[in-house]
Amino acid sequence: MNKLIRIIVVSLAFSGFAQAQDADVFKARREALMEAMGSGIAVLYGAGGSSAVVRSGYVQESDFYYLTGVSEPGAALILAPGDHEYNEILYLQRRDVEDEDWNGRREPLGDALNESLGFEEVVRINRFPYELTALLQRDKKAVFLGPIVGADSEIPQTLQVLRDAQARVPGVTLENMADLIPEMRRIKDEYEIEQIQKAVDVTGRGIVAAMQAVEPGMMEFQLQSVAEHVYETEGAQFRGFATILAAGPNATVLHYGQNNKTIQENGLVLMDTGAAWQHYTADITRTFPVNGTFSEREKELYELVLKAADAAIDKVRVGADHHNDIEMTAKNILDEAGYGKYFIHGIGHFVGLDVHDVGNYRLPLREGVVLTVEPGIYIPEEGIGVRIEDVILVTKDGPVVLSNHIPRTVEAIERAMAGPDLQQ
Repeated sequence: MNKLIRIIVVSLAFSGFAQAQDADVFKARREALMEAMGSGIAVLYGAGGSSAVVRSGYVQESDFYYLTGVSEPGAALILAPGDHEYNEILYLQRRDVEDEDWNGRREPLGDALNESLGFEEVVRINRFPYELTALLQRDKKAVFLGPIVGADSEIPQTLQVLRDAQARVPGVTLENMADLIPEMRRIKDEYEIEQIQKAVDVTGRGIVAAMQAVEPGMMEFQLQSVAEHVYETEGAQFRGFATILAAGPNATVLHYGQNNKTIQENGLVLMDTGAAWQHYTADITRTFPVNGTFSEREKELYELVLKAADAAIDKVRVGADHHNDIEMTAKNILDEAGYGKYFIHGIGHFVGLDVHDVGNYRLPLREGVVLTVEPGIYIPEEGIGVRIEDVILVTKDGPVVLSNHIPRTVEAIERAMAGPDLQQ
């Protein structure tokens, strides 16, 4: 890991390919990864789908996007550090001109495409099998970059391809380096932090819009659409995950996803949502009263969860342990108040290109880590669920709450719900 270099990113792109000015960003990431590899041949695949056009709803596989900036479906990447003609080769699906007439044009191969992507070599996918074999014949070492999956899961495509290639090229070794990319992605650079902050800001505006729009008799999905319309009008390309919009007793179900019940006159609404900006997602939860004012019981529980959240956030510091320092701080507060048994999930997770972003939770926190803190109390017998989730940046000076401006105290929520003039 000590070979990984810090990369300052200047910009990314929404299009199927990175723009020319962005190419150096992704190239620097690939160079850092190859420096950490040292030698060997590694393979990465993008997400599948139509090769003619990036259709609505398509999201590139995160590791692949992190290293290439390419959102075209069906792409592949070979990394080959060392003495090779090309150290990196990008493979794209074949063109189908007739299909492109219907579904969208794709860039032809050539110097212009190579320059825009930052690759010396961009070719069609039909060349991949031969060139992988030739590289392994020369290098004699394959490198698996992940992902690591459970024993009962399907073998990852990259691992299967490398194992099949081993069978065809005797003497090739296979080395597991699946921790390299997660560690790179765990530490966010300045540009990544800017994109996460933008995603958080857009999400916050959507949440406040929902707070101000909620009315008894609405369907949960109607209130959900209020926030998500804001995301779209603000320019967020997609959501980082499916929104949880749970009213009343539904808020006691952690992964409630039906969002199809009628919102009653009283009670709480729990909204767990996140817009994605330049592929980076927010993950914010706010709990607010349907009628705009917390009852005494709702306020009691809400302020207890907020107390646990604030105490846990204060522990988000360089060197902290995710479980012992952060999670146990929140749990101890809820235990002491007699509600520990109603806190039935972990304290949070890393966030970035994925809502549950990659990274080793056993490692001490480092500057540049971005994670959520989200304590909650869920009492089915009372039909009350409260969760408060914020996005936190670890800095050398302590935690920075990127979502602190989204109403999160009882007073701030009630004030925001009183009228649009007070929208953050």
